[in-house]
Amino acid sequence: MDTGGEWVLASRWDVVPGIARMIFGLFFHDLPEWVRYPLLAFGCAVVVHLGLGWLRERFGGPADEDRVVHESEADVR
Repeated sequence: MDTGGEWVLASRWDVVPGIARMIFGLFFHDLPEWVRYPLLAFGCAVVVHLGLGWLRERFGGPADEDRVVHESEADVR
């Protein structure tokens, strides 16, 4: 960008909207529908899976601390 003879470099935060616009344009304008819809379904499934995993970790309580472990007396070699 040229502002009065000086060059202004884009910050790293300017890159994120640019990449999002590029993906949006590619996804909604250049891809055929038979590719677009399965990709959209896969992306939604990944987001739901990651969200449910985060919720399980966040609100699931203690993981293995409540389980009683019975150890056998037999030696394992």
